[in-house]
Amino acid sequence: GKRLVWFPHFEDHGKRRLEDVINALHEADKVICPASVWKAWLLDHGLDSDKVTFILGGSDPEMFRYHERSEGAIGFVSKYYPRKRPDTILQIVQSMPDKTLILLGRDWEQYDRFAELSSLSNFRYVETDYASYPTVYGEMDVFVSVSRIEGGPIPLLEAMMSNVVPVASRTGFAPDIIRNGENGFLFDIDADLETIVSLIRQAFELNTNVRETVKHLTWENFVKQLLDFL
Repeated sequence: GKRLVWFPHFEDHGKRRLEDVINALHEADKVICPASVWKAWLLDHGLDSDKVTFILGGSDPEMFRYHERSEGAIGFVSKYYPRKRPDTILQIVQSMPDKTLILLGRDWEQYDRFAELSSLSNFRYVETDYASYPTVYGEMDVFVSVSRIEGGPIPLLEAMMSNVVPVASRTGFAPDIIRNGENGFLFDIDADLETIVSLIRQAFELNTNVRETVKHLTWENFVKQLLDFL
């Protein structure tokens, strides 16, 4: 059979060498990335253009439904990883005492400043089963991703499918689906706290039907594109 590789992203954290990853991918028949930036990265590292593509991830439009935004919370959705920039999340919560901020995820007890974060009166940490995620998205007006490395993130699509305005770092497929100032906001990975907080506040003023801009990004369409490529 064919050797197919799903390649979400590469992080140079010392667990595997870049040279070994690229050599392994050269042995694949097809490599699929979730974002255009990672396809470009692989081409820059010498992979053949006919074996590499990117296919945007999807979301379930029946599970993640449209809701009206009105004085809702600011949301972060992820499992704990250092690349999610937890210190920046803490600083955002501290800088916006007038807003409710929700962190939906798991393993955040591993963050060495989690006690400090969870003690803030405008902050709420939610651990729940995936079936309950739509309810939590329904409490949000703005979704924030401050990650320094991403393949997706899929929660970005889930939030947008729920009509939540995204404010995201220029990582993963965020630049592929967010039209800056139209259906959300993008910021550079090295943007300072003041810039990020300013964009979050602007997001509350956006009147766009965000769901309409991503309603085509379903898992059904993802599979169709994948099969066409293969």
